[in-house]
Amino acid sequence: MKAKTFGILFISIFFLTSGLGLCAGQPVKIPPSRISPVSISLEKTAANSLKQATEFLVSDQAEDGSWSRDPAITSLVVYSLLLSPGYDPDGKTEASIAKGVDYITQFVQPDGGIYRKEYRNYVTAVCLMALTRTHEAKYKKIIADAKDFLIKFQLDEDEGIDKSNPYYGGIGYGGDDRPDMSNTQLAMEAIKAAETYEHQFSDVLLAQAPAMEFDEKELGLHWKKALVFVNRCQNLPSVNDMPYAGKDGGFIYETGTYKQDRSHSYGSMTYAGVKSLLYARVDKNDERVQKAVEWIRNNYTLDFNPGFGTYSVFYYYMTFSKCMAALGDDTLVDAMGQEHHWREDLVSKLVSIQKEGGYWQNPSNRYWENVKPLATAYSVIAMKFALDSNQGF
Repeated sequence: MKAKTFGILFISIFFLTSGLGLCAGQPVKIPPSRISPVSISLEKTAANSLKQATEFLVSDQAEDGSWSRDPAITSLVVYSLLLSPGYDPDGKTEASIAKGVDYITQFVQPDGGIYRKEYRNYVTAVCLMALTRTHEAKYKKIIADAKDFLIKFQLDEDEGIDKSNPYYGGIGYGGDDRPDMSNTQLAMEAIKAAETYEHQFSDVLLAQAPAMEFDEKELGLHWKKALVFVNRCQNLPSVNDMPYAGKDGGFIYETGTYKQDRSHSYGSMTYAGVKSLLYARVDKNDERVQKAVEWIRNNYTLDFNPGFGTYSVFYYYMTFSKCMAALGDDTLVDAMGQEHHWREDLVSKLVSIQKEGGYWQNPSNRYWENVKPLATAYSVIAMKFALDSNQGF
């Protein structure tokens, strides 16, 4: 569906007293640490690991404020640094974040998206996630416009696509009409982050409350449409009405069999699928969640991306951690009856493969994971969600 404009007026005194809306280049505050759910010894090891990663990322930033001269990679790095627990080992992190945010905002487009040219939906989604994480009121218009941009490019009736079409409700990279589970789940997470950000500043005039309630109900349709697409990416015939639907409960990359290496259930898409269901307020006891968790139990591992090998393994760690944090359980029992403390498993794995310089890197250049800032951002995000599941959602 196409986004409607919010008819909400913010109380101006709120912004005058909130301490938000900093000037360009002024440091953004990193979040404090909270009580960790892992053992004290592992928490200390994780803290040392994250401090080294932070030092690497800050030192690797380009003069223009970017990482790898790319708005998407820059956004993922900024987002990773702004998550809890925050670290500032050399006193430069907050200024580094501010420079990164200034770089990101250079790519705000007249149509509301945040991108350079290519992959407009994907880049907008990760930029939106970074900006919402600043919790700064001065970005409210950019955030609202970017959220509306993503909703606008959700495939639905306005593009001549009805509910019978396998693409219905999905979102792709941008630039073509083929949606996929990876971009849809990132867009859903970014939209959720934007909605949470808007509620943070929802101190509205009483006269505007009915309009806000109407808009929230209307805008909620994009979640329902997204769930149609998400259902069709799950190998579960009871909810997936497409002929390619399998029966193992896991998730695939696309609604079809266009890419043979992604036309079966695999790890990163299954964790992304469960996370998307939960972010869309699907109950944990719903069949879709339960069947997907059964797939996870049957395929639990952190040695590789199950069903996909070592390709995109750091992206896998990120989706794994966000999904498990959303599920809310500290342990998971696999198909062999072995109990896994997933937080400890993940933190230990990430620490064990961190490079001496504080970064992470995939030896394969597929999906850009050989780019140190990208693999490191994925890893920092994964570790921080394991250490602190309450990241603001």
